[in-house]
Amino acid sequence: MALGVAVMLWLGGMIVSWLVSGPIGGAASFVGLVLAVPALPLFGVPSSGGSTRILLAVLVSAVVWWFVGQVSAARVAQRPVVGRREWFGAFVSIAIGIWLGALGGIALGALALGAL
Repeated sequence: MALGVAVMLWLGGMIVSWLVSGPIGGAASFVGLVLAVPALPLFGVPSSGGSTRILLAVLVSAVVWWFVGQVSAARVAQRPVVGRREWFGAFVSIAIGIWLGALGGIALGALALGAL
């Protein structure tokens, strides 16, 4: 289910890029992609591109999201009655840290490249 959340974030970014043209649409699309694949800044994307780096970032992010989903499930499994709402609450509490770290990586990269 955590991988599904990541795919939905990626699709949301792609839809934004189709609806909003220009640099604003591209930036919003990239932010959606980084929220879905938070390992992109670790591999130097967008300053250093390449399909190998992007593929490694996608694989590492898939493992991270799978692990976060498992941890979220373990956290809510201790309750007698749980559903998707409880799982999603546990998931978001962990995912916010990942998302803030990924966005911080983008901001740090933009600062290092002179964009800010």
